[in-house]
Amino acid sequence: MRDHLPWLGQGDIFTSVPIVDVTLTDAGAVQSTIIEGPAVLLTHDCDMDKPDSATGQPRIERMQFAKLRAVDALPASYQRTLRTNRNNPGPFEALYLGDVADLGECCVLLSDPYYIPSTYFIPTFGDYSDHPEGAAGARYTTIQLHDSRLGRLDEAQLILLRRKMAAFWTRLDPGEPPS
Repeated sequence: MRDHLPWLGQGDIFTSVPIVDVTLTDAGAVQSTIIEGPAVLLTHDCDMDKPDSATGQPRIERMQFAKLRAVDALPASYQRTLRTNRNNPGPFEALYLGDVADLGECCVLLSDPYYIPSTYFIPTFGDYSDHPEGAAGARYTTIQLHDSRLGRLDEAQLILLRRKMAAFWTRLDPGEPPS
């Protein structure tokens, strides 16, 4: 994990965002609740940084998240698999994050994404051309409300997240040559 940038980026870790929790009642009905908790932003940077032609503001309508899960709350065999394969594409469904600040040992499950309307955060563009990681003339999406980011995935974790996302949804590991 590394420090987050002033602008939003895929892999930003939020300590408190709405999390949509869907469960099945004893009667077999689907029930949803909204809780506040930690989550990782899954939306890719370039999706967030496109301007609306009419307003010039970010045109993104929703941002995709996956909630952080405590590794020790998972079955013991799955915990071992995650820890053993922390830098491997498999299992495709889960990304092991290790210790995350005050949250403990965490992972995210790519089978558990949900969306938040971007207006919840009041997105706008900022010019960070003077930032060491900013590009000259580039505008990046920042948020004006509900910014509870504590860090972001490091570069190796981001690359692995992208590989896992592609593999999980297509069952094709982008690291393997086609057969």
